[in-house]
Amino acid sequence: MTPFAETRGRDRALCLCYGLFSVGGCLLMGAMAVTYVLDHADGGPLGLVADFLRDATTNLASRFVYADLVLVWIVLAAFMVAEARRLGIRHVWAYIVGAPVLALCVSFPVFMFVRQLKIAAAREKPHPARVRLPAATGPATSGETRGTQR
Repeated sequence: MTPFAETRGRDRALCLCYGLFSVGGCLLMGAMAVTYVLDHADGGPLGLVADFLRDATTNLASRFVYADLVLVWIVLAAFMVAEARRLGIRHVWAYIVGAPVLALCVSFPVFMFVRQLKIAAAREKPHPARVRLPAATGPATSGETRGTQR
């Protein structure tokens, strides 16, 4: 993978964009999470999770937003797995698990940042010359082989 310092042009601009979104999302969602935890700390860790799930599903509007985020998370997880396999990105599970643990607006831009670095690295690699396979030593046409097998 190409280090960010060596990334140029469009790849660098995209990495900066993904990085800024990730840092901004981390700051915003982190501040909101700290505020929520401080307001609901008296119930302990399990009470905090129960309070959050209750608050997230209290009315139709909150259920709509919560369901939308979950469905987007599932689709993005499928995309991340496919891209990770295609580009050889390791530990894709961490980005997927990071969405509900941190926030989707943090984990997905971090994945996209790493993805863009992989794309930049692949673009910089010289393509190996195609290996020519040796010519077949057997008959060249199916007409010459007809009737030889019993």
